[in-house]
Amino acid sequence: MTSLVRPRYAPEFSIRLGDQELPAAVRASVTGVKLENGLEAASRVEVSLANTNLRWLQKHIRGLGFSPFPAGIRIGELPAPPASGTEGLFDIDTKLTLALGYAPDPLQEMFIGEITGVEASFPTDDMPGLTLVAHDYLHRLAQGTSARGFGPLFDYVIAAILSVENRLIPFIEPTVIAGSVVMGTLNAIFKVSGTKQKAQSHLQLLAEIAATYDSEYHVDGDVLYITRFMKEYAPRLTLAWGESLLDFAPRITSVGQAFGVGMKITLREIPLDFLVKVYWDFERESVGIVVVPGAAEGAAPGKSSFTIINRPVGSPADIASSALLLVHELRTKLNNRLTATGTAIGDPRIRAGAVVRFENLGPDFSGDYRVVSATHSVGSGGYRTQFKVRREMIP
Repeated sequence: MTSLVRPRYAPEFSIRLGDQELPAAVRASVTGVKLENGLEAASRVEVSLANTNLRWLQKHIRGLGFSPFPAGIRIGELPAPPASGTEGLFDIDTKLTLALGYAPDPLQEMFIGEITGVEASFPTDDMPGLTLVAHDYLHRLAQGTSARGFGPLFDYVIAAILSVENRLIPFIEPTVIAGSVVMGTLNAIFKVSGTKQKAQSHLQLLAEIAATYDSEYHVDGDVLYITRFMKEYAPRLTLAWGESLLDFAPRITSVGQAFGVGMKITLREIPLDFLVKVYWDFERESVGIVVVPGAAEGAAPGKSSFTIINRPVGSPADIASSALLLVHELRTKLNNRLTATGTAIGDPRIRAGAVVRFENLGPDFSGDYRVVSATHSVGSGGYRTQFKVRREMIP
């Protein structure tokens, strides 16, 4: 007797709105699902629905006091009310969860967020549509701006406050906490004012704090992570050109040639400026730091491409934070020297921050890359994953 083998590529998705699975009537109307996620950016989901007879608009338009129906539709021809149990299902701020994968294997949860927009379309020669747009909880930090001071609080405490204010649980790596305590203590000793929120969104202030300690941030579920070393270093999967890797387009830029970044800083007490430069030593494969008077800028090793003139310094903590910021900028520049875009057969493991090994691309382009962004699309064409990656010189 011949056994029936289920095909490997049978894409499947699961969407939950609030605490319930997508109703069967709604799921039957789904024409496509797209998930976009990237480093230090809110993940975004789009769920496209066929809006036959405008059935999914009824709960949104009822009682608004005007008729949004296209001209030519008479009252007696209005579509039937939505299916029972779907009222309020697409409301803004409704929790949305997305899982992707292949049947019959268990699906991987890819996204937890909330609906942030509902878009309707009324094309001339096609079926009306409705698109649900959702973002993960990082988007909460981008809403509005504030101007305030935090007094003597350490930066890691400020980051935790920003998290809690946006209903997120903070997880801050111990090395970031330690650096924050050291710099905050030095600032207190030298009576330097602490961190201020200068008419910024919470997200902008969080990005500044993260860059100060050469760290990164992201949201997973309802937890906000600020990490420096706690990330993936070993590849979680291998993609080979001609097999699971459908296309791959690498790009080498000259940005990596600027292997030094420098910052001119000025002491408040005396009229003296000097240059702090962080550079990459290709022979030793290590980071070097040099401090020289501002007039000797040309003698410092490394080609500087990032310079801030007259940065006031009030304490050793300012010098330390400047050095960490320079390391952050140097790492960013070097790690973006070799980037690539590509497409693979849909794979939930390809996510921002993951490390992927690429093969069959020759000695120059084969190897390990970190995923910068990924877009997962499920539709009539199957399941595909598009991505942008970078080769990291300084992990």
